[in-house]
Amino acid sequence: MVHPGCFQMPQYRYHAKNLQAQVVDGVLEAESATAAISRLNQLGVYPLTIAEVSAAQAPPARVAASGRVPSRQLAHISRQLADLLGGGLSLFRALSLLDDQTEHALLRAVISEVAEAVRDGQAFSDALGRHPEAFSPMYLSMIRAGEAGGDLDAVLVRLAELLESESELRSRITAALVYPAVVLAIGVATVVVLLTYVVPKLTILFTETGQLLPLPTRILLGISQLLSQGWWLCLAALVAGGWSLRRFSRSPAGRAALDAMLVRVPVSGRLVRKIQTARFTRNLGAMVGQGVPMLQALEVSGSTVSNSTLRQAIAQIRDAVRQGQHLAGALAASRQFPAFVSNMVAVGEESGTLETALLKIASSYERDSDRALRIFTTVLEPLLIVVVGLVVMFIVISMLLPIFQLGLVAQ
Repeated sequence: MVHPGCFQMPQYRYHAKNLQAQVVDGVLEAESATAAISRLNQLGVYPLTIAEVSAAQAPPARVAASGRVPSRQLAHISRQLADLLGGGLSLFRALSLLDDQTEHALLRAVISEVAEAVRDGQAFSDALGRHPEAFSPMYLSMIRAGEAGGDLDAVLVRLAELLESESELRSRITAALVYPAVVLAIGVATVVVLLTYVVPKLTILFTETGQLLPLPTRILLGISQLLSQGWWLCLAALVAGGWSLRRFSRSPAGRAALDAMLVRVPVSGRLVRKIQTARFTRNLGAMVGQGVPMLQALEVSGSTVSNSTLRQAIAQIRDAVRQGQHLAGALAASRQFPAFVSNMVAVGEESGTLETALLKIASSYERDSDRALRIFTTVLEPLLIVVVGLVVMFIVISMLLPIFQLGLVAQ
C-alpha cells in the first residue's frame, strides 16, 4: 500500500508502439511494472520493453525560464484546456494548440515539454509532475483523480475556479493595502524632509539666541542632528534590523513564533484565520469532491496554508484521521478552527455531503474575510493619517515654541 503522503512513484522507461505502428520511447510513473503496462495500454501504446529506472537516471525536465507561474495565467490555461478537451480534441492536440497561443515564457516552455511527454505515451499527471515550478501538489493530485475518474475536463474547470478565486483574494488584499502603504510612505518622506532639511535651517536661528530651548525643541533638534549627521548609522541599523528580521522569519523557530503571534493578535489574527480557513476548506472540498483520498487531500490542502501554526494543526488533524477519528472530531480537538467549521463538517459527514459542507464553509469565510478586510483598511487609513498628522504637529509646535518664547522675552 502506498503511503498517502508519498507522491513520488517508481519511474519506468519504455520502448513501445502506438496505434499508428510508430515506435515511441518515454518515461512514466506507476506503482508497478504491471500498472505501467496497463496505463500504456489505456493510452493506446503497447510496450515492447519496459524497465524501472532510478531517480538519478530519469531525464530531468528542461526549464526555459525561471520564476513561478501566476495563478491567473495557470487558471486561464486550465480553462482553455478544459474547453478544448470538452470539444473532442485529444490531449496532445489540445496541448499543442495551447503551446502556440501561450504568451507566458515559463508556462509555454512547460506546456511544450508536457505535450512532448504525452505524445510519447506518458500520463498527463506524470508529465505535469516533472514541473513543480508550475504545478502545485494540489494541482497534480486533482489531475490524477480526474484521470482515474475519466473527467479530466471537469477537473480542469474546477482547478481554474480555485486558481481564479485564490488570485482574486490576493488581488483584493493587495489593493486594500495599497492606499495605507502610500499614505505611510508619503508621511515618512515628509517627516524625513522636515527633520533633515527644514529643522537644521532653523537650528542656526535658535542657537544664536543663546536661550535655553524648550524640552520638545531640544528633543526635535537631537533627532534632526542624528538623521542629518548620522544618517549612515541609521541606514546601517535599518538594514541590519531588516536582515535580522528576515533571517529570523525564515528559520523554522522564527517562522513558528511569528505565525503564532500573528494569529493571536485580536484584529489581524481573526482576519488571518478566516482567510486561511477559507483557503483550506475550499481546496479540501474540491479535492474530496474529485475523489482524492482524505489523507492525501488533507496533506495537500494543508500545504496550501501559509500560516505554520494552522498548518501544524492540520497535520495533527491528518494524523488523527489516519488513526480512525472523524474529521469533524479532529477539527474540534485541534482548537484552531471555529466551532462552525467542525459543526458543518460533522453535518456533511453524517449526510454524505462533505464536499458541499466544506465549500459552504469556504464561501462563508471568504465573505467574512472580505468584510473584515474592508473594515480593517477603513480603520487603518484614518489611523495612519492621524499618526502622521500628530508627528508633523509635534515638529511644528516644537519649532514654534522658541519663537513664542522669544516674543515673550522681547515684551
